[in-house]
This record gives sequence, C-alpha cells and structure tokens, in this order.
Amino acid sequence: MVLLRRYDLIGIDLAVRKPSSLAGYSKGSKIEIWRMAPHELLEERLEAELIVIDAPLSLPKEGAFRDFEREVLSRGYKLLPVKKGPMKDLAIMGSRLKLKLESNGIKVVETHPSSALKALGTTRHHVVSFLSRVGFAPRPPTSEDDEDALICLLVGMLYLRGEVEIFEGEEGSMVLPKPGLRLRSLDLT
Repeated sequence: MVLLRRYDLIGIDLAVRKPSSLAGYSKGSKIEIWRMAPHELLEERLEAELIVIDAPLSLPKEGAFRDFEREVLSRGYKLLPVKKGPMKDLAIMGSRLKLKLESNGIKVVETHPSSALKALGTTRHHVVSFLSRVGFAPRPPTSEDDEDALICLLVGMLYLRGEVEIFEGEEGSMVLPKPGLRLRSLDLT
C-alpha cells in the first residue's frame, strides 16, 4: 500500500468500470486532478481531513431510493434509483470505499454534482472557472468526470465552512450547498 500525498480535502467522482477522477486540495496549494482504477482506490491509502464522493454510499433497504433521498427528490433534484444495475454496483463500491476510508479516520460524505450545481444555480463551466482561481497542477480538468470531482471538492469546501444542507436518514446522508448560495458570493480564502 502506497501513501498518496495528504490533502485537506479530496473530491471523488467514483466509477466501477473505469478509472475514478479525483481532485485534491490543501490550503495554500493548487488543486491536483488525477485518476485511479477502482481496485487502486480500495488498495491505496488516501489521506485527507474530508473526502466527498459522487456515488451512493449505501443501498436502500427496500424500494428504489434510500429514505433521505425522498427529501432530496421532493426539493426538485433528480436522482437515479440505486437498487438496479450499474447504480447498485456503484453503491456497493461506494459503501466499501467509505468503510475503508472511515476505518482510517477520514470523514466521508456523499454528494450529487448535478444537484449541487442546481442548488448553486450555476454550471460546470462556472465551477471550473471559479476553482481556477486556486490554480490547477499540473493540468486543468479534461473530462466531465474530472469536473464532477471538482464539484465534489467545492461541496467539501462548503461543508467545512458550514454552508451545506445535510439530508439524513437511517440509510445514509447526502450534502448539498445551502439553497440560495451563489458562487460569486463565495470567498476561497
């Protein structure tokens, strides 16, 4: 097991059948974007204060949606059912990764990038442009997966500042930016 560089915050766009995109940030440094194969995520040692993941981190006990997702859906956000096909595989991978990370003392939260964008009233392009103020090393995002990892990173920044809404239930939780929050009003310092 190799210890990867320690970050204050990591955003992960989790994937099962292709490499996941990760974005890492530590205060005073640039944002790094990289990819890891699914087995590497479970074998390598990530270190961060907080890791925010775009993937379901649990399965529903019954039905297609987890208990807390019903509240998310009632707010007008769109989610895919977790109980079937690729989403079920993603949830199994997500729950395994969460367990591993939490056993290493890392706080892990789930988010949903499309819903986060809707809550902020913004687009992927604006989030990338906003985060470019911090700078990207060695490269900017090159795919929507990289952009989703960056959106997770932004949600993590907001989480650490207490500017998120937490949807909780017996089957897990999800964090999204507080309604009405706008990028232009945020300060990255």
